[in-house]
Amino acid sequence: MKRQFRSATLIGFGCLIAAGFGCSAGVDDEAGGAPTTTGGSGGAVTGGGGSGPTTTTGGMGGIGGSGGSTFVQSGGSGGSGGEGGSIINPCGTGCGPQELCDGINKGLDDDCDGDVDEGCACSGGQASSCFRGDSSYLEDPGCAPGTMQCTENGQWGPCTGGKHAFIDASNPELCFNADQMGCHPINGVPFQVIDLAEGAGNFDDGADSEMYEVACPAGVTPCPMVTGSDFTALQSGEYTVTYTKTVDGNTETCEFPLYIGARGLRVELSWDYPASSSVDLDLHLKQPDSTLQWDLTGSGSPQDCGWGNCKAGDFLPPFASALAPNWFPANNVPPDPVNWYEDPVLESNLCYFAPRGEGAAWAQGMQGCHSPRLDLDNISCDVTQTNASSTSFCAPENINIDFPPKDQWMRVAVHQYSNFGGNTIHPTIKIFCDGALAAELGPQGFYEPEAPFTWTSADNDKVWIVADVLFHEDECVKQCIVEPLYLAGTKNPIVLTDPQASSPNGNGPPYAQNPFLQ
Repeated sequence: MKRQFRSATLIGFGCLIAAGFGCSAGVDDEAGGAPTTTGGSGGAVTGGGGSGPTTTTGGMGGIGGSGGSTFVQSGGSGGSGGEGGSIINPCGTGCGPQELCDGINKGLDDDCDGDVDEGCACSGGQASSCFRGDSSYLEDPGCAPGTMQCTENGQWGPCTGGKHAFIDASNPELCFNADQMGCHPINGVPFQVIDLAEGAGNFDDGADSEMYEVACPAGVTPCPMVTGSDFTALQSGEYTVTYTKTVDGNTETCEFPLYIGARGLRVELSWDYPASSSVDLDLHLKQPDSTLQWDLTGSGSPQDCGWGNCKAGDFLPPFASALAPNWFPANNVPPDPVNWYEDPVLESNLCYFAPRGEGAAWAQGMQGCHSPRLDLDNISCDVTQTNASSTSFCAPENINIDFPPKDQWMRVAVHQYSNFGGNTIHPTIKIFCDGALAAELGPQGFYEPEAPFTWTSADNDKVWIVADVLFHEDECVKQCIVEPLYLAGTKNPIVLTDPQASSPNGNGPPYAQNPFLQ
């Protein structure tokens, strides 16, 4: 029986980009460093014989690392650059005559008209960071990218959330002019307590009474409650915080975003939890480029990270399993992928703070966090519980690789372990790359016309082959590509029965060719 078995057991790269976006929302995957802000684009300042800035500073490092590089522009008015000067930054972005779709330009408003990647093709279910207006402002402390999602017709939808340099003439939202002493955006990581008062700045001065309210991103249900100014987010995304104070009987409010993200690859699984505890879905991640079968039996297989072999107890004595996945060279040093990594900054070991006692199990091992790992296996929960620290809170299952390998496909799947009582379930998979949403699959991206992915109790033991994920980087670009997987010619999702998934041919369709190695 499953429950009995279980009881025994942004990136500080200067102009590099995350999730296909110029230094977009993310976390630094260099070793060390305290949690800081969301990375920004270095940008470029184009000379034209006129005066202007002589340097462009790289974006601040993401959680756990250093800031971006600084690139120098020579020239300007009467300068040595002559007409227009010379751009030493080879990765520069900025306002131009037309919208561009790929590489460093993906997710940027290249023509600075307030729309991002209009006319650019995409695959249903994909998502990307996005920034409206002149991308050289993204590094500013008051600015942050939003998110755009691909529509069913293969075009990018609107860029929502974030703080931008330009939206339109009637609503310019000049984020670089934001008052950083007042209410302002703040950043955090999953699982850890965040003091929302940091975002209120000096706006809370003189308050006789005060209150914080948090609105969660779409699909994050239930939304955790706030205790005083303390808030714990278990899922990645952009949260909206409303601060209300009374001063001499008068009420004043301000609103600011809270960005939650983790470094590397983070896959989150949630579903519309029924009132009864009779639904158990399981998240799986396949070893990079592996074509071996999934293992859904409970004992696990080294090529498949899942509930049977990828939790703290599977890697640590006394119950360490020979079937636990160890995919990477043990002597690697981040940012190269490595099985174990203990960050010198305690808070950067995110697994130590996992809910339901799992974090304590990782911390007792004193080896840091393992990649890959399943931080949480949600067997049952209470959908009415809003206390994120409760063992009955409906927390998402999540699998993480802190320092993903480059140019290798990693496959994501979901197994319906059990579903009794006639429940109709709609699972949601969110794939985050260095803190930026790269895909949301389940509610959208399936069928024509588009409709949610649906499972019933008749689908017990079936496996949804969701998507492939690949990280790539070069001089200018760090990209995360998510390829949603569909049945050829129909866009219907790929669902295998358990015998198929456990057979040598049960991996699913062949991996796509790496677009960077063609």
